Amino acid sequence: MHIPQPDTQWTLPPYAKVRIGKGGINVIEYFPDGTLLAVAGTIGIWIYDVETCEPIELITGHTAPVNSLTFSPDCSVFATASDDMTAKLWDTNTGENKTSYVGHTDVINSVDISPDGKRIVTASDDKTIGLWNLHSGELIAMLEGQTEKVLSAVFSPDGTVIASSEEFGEEGGIRIWDSFTGEFLKFFSEDTDWVQYVAYTPDGSMLSSRDSCRDINFWEADTGKKLKPCETDDWMHKYSPVAFSPDGCTFTIGVRDGHVCIWDIKTRKLLKEFELDVHFDSTPSSVAFSPDGETIASASEDGTIRFWEVKSGNITKTIMGHTPHLSSTQKADGIDETDKRTLSVAYSPDSITFVNSYDSSIHLRNSDTCEIRTVINGPRGNIREITFSDDGNTLAIIDEKTARLWDAQNGRFLGTFVGNGSGVSSVTFSPDASVLATGGHDNTIYLWEVRKDELYIIGDLKGTFTGHTDVVSSVVFSLDGNILASGSHDQTVRLWDVATGKLLKTLNGHRGCVHAIDYSSDGSILASGSSDGTIRLWNSYTCELLKTLYGSQHNVYSITISPNNRFIAGGTNGLIYFWDVQTGKLLDTYMGHTDVVDSLAFAKDGKILASGSYDGTVLLWDLTISNHNK
Repeated sequence: MHIPQPDTQWTLPPYAKVRIGKGGINVIEYFPDGTLLAVAGTIGIWIYDVETCEPIELITGHTAPVNSLTFSPDCSVFATASDDMTAKLWDTNTGENKTSYVGHTDVINSVDISPDGKRIVTASDDKTIGLWNLHSGELIAMLEGQTEKVLSAVFSPDGTVIASSEEFGEEGGIRIWDSFTGEFLKFFSEDTDWVQYVAYTPDGSMLSSRDSCRDINFWEADTGKKLKPCETDDWMHKYSPVAFSPDGCTFTIGVRDGHVCIWDIKTRKLLKEFELDVHFDSTPSSVAFSPDGETIASASEDGTIRFWEVKSGNITKTIMGHTPHLSSTQKADGIDETDKRTLSVAYSPDSITFVNSYDSSIHLRNSDTCEIRTVINGPRGNIREITFSDDGNTLAIIDEKTARLWDAQNGRFLGTFVGNGSGVSSVTFSPDASVLATGGHDNTIYLWEVRKDELYIIGDLKGTFTGHTDVVSSVVFSLDGNILASGSHDQTVRLWDVATGKLLKTLNGHRGCVHAIDYSSDGSILASGSSDGTIRLWNSYTCELLKTLYGSQHNVYSITISPNNRFIAGGTNGLIYFWDVQTGKLLDTYMGHTDVVDSLAFAKDGKILASGSYDGTVLLWDLTISNHNK
């Protein structure tokens, strides 16, 4: 393991100088000796010392979030499964990647190692189950026949069969396979749409599953006979997967509002309920028993890991710093992936202050040291975007429903602007900060007069611009403030006269949603980024298309033009691309995020680029050492 270091410096990708945030959590597992906890999440696998709750290692190698983790019987290796369509095998002592399992064509949801330590099984969204040689990575068999995404696949404790579950099959249930040949053996019908996960009890006599009705069911493993279900209350409508105690007598599940419950395996009766004060997004997405059975660790949607003493139900320790994240468990619950937490970033005009969102709070930091200067506790919910007024005095912050203004110097709340009834998706100040524009899911742009009294800012509705036929995803004022540009999911960019509200021009050409627009610092170029994988550069005066920038293989979700107007950066699905504005040549690609890069911002001198991602982290990139600046 590596020597502990500040969280901001763990396993940084090339060109990155700082990482803010540890990413989201998908699953947690104790190391077999109980001294360490593995936390698989959006940016890799964090290893924590259980005694101190300090991180001692960040293992990276997957290029997308890690969904599942399991140890081999002899504890020498552990396996992970990822959204990057691969599974990997790691040395437990060194963190070295020993083998990769390549062959699936979609997200891998789960991984399990056979009791004899010779095989590995993977379950994928490509509707198949992979059976592999553990050490060589060779594919033994690809188990087919499922009609929908396979959510989980596990070996029986004796290693002879594999049980699997799938999403929204023609008839929900559990499939049983021969673990050596891959032959389909039998089907246990659930009489439901889907089965989220399946797990064997430690003695192998029963199977546990969770279905679309949110019932925790049990089956005789040999016959498929359905047994008495888990005793639950109506309020327990959100569950983590089951974790069994080492002695095989009880099991635990994390339920709604952060509660952790323990049931008797034989009777399925509720034995204990550990309560947490109700907290937004605190439902555990993963739970694990310590090897001695005396502690339960729970990882909640709020990004907190809690350690519960089984005997008393007391919380003895916590691990903080992970980002609220849409876990694989939540995806299976049908929660929209657009609910992911965006980490928005912005620099003050003088670049003295750097700002990033963290769930429902905003952190104002010293740009040089990244130390937090002020924390603004915003509204509960996902902060979508942050922007400074040009004088640097005011911050505009949007969540799902409103735009709110805050004093950028002291963090004091100034006012709320409500107009887009179906949701706010974009915000910008006019150059003199007298007008605020918001775009929304109702396809409308709202202009607000920003009027200050002694303590607060009052927003008077100045006008509405209508014409877009889909979500207004981005708005920005021209340098003189006379024109407002807007980008929309209707695949167009539109230019509006701010004084009259008249539509001046519609810029067509994109073949996908326009996610982001930006003016160059001299006002001569308007750039637009789209889900068609291109960025278009327009003459902002004549509206002539100057160039189309190619090279991205993914949707372009965010763009920003460098202060000297030489470069333009585009954020995609985990990657950041750099183009030369004059030539249109693709200059460089930055790899380091594992999910959508939804926010980009240059520092005033152009030497640092900040990026915020759905992976729950912010990266600060040192552009002075990058290839395109040489």
